[in-house]
Amino acid sequence: MPIYGFICNQCSHAFETLTRSSEVPTCPSCESSDLERQLSLIAAPAKGGTDAPVCSGDGACGMCCPGMCD
Repeated sequence: MPIYGFICNQCSHAFETLTRSSEVPTCPSCESSDLERQLSLIAAPAKGGTDAPVCSGDGACGMCCPGMCD
């Protein structure tokens, strides 16, 4: 599920939420569904690609690189 950013047209509250594109979320501040979807910025991958570590999920949580969640 993608993360979408929204601005409420009723109270101007800005927020992000995980939602399917067919779902209409409500504002967590005023519960209005009169929202404007914003463009999300996605982190660009590192150029070169070979300098980034490849993790096997053997960190403390079992999902990240060792030392990342210590």
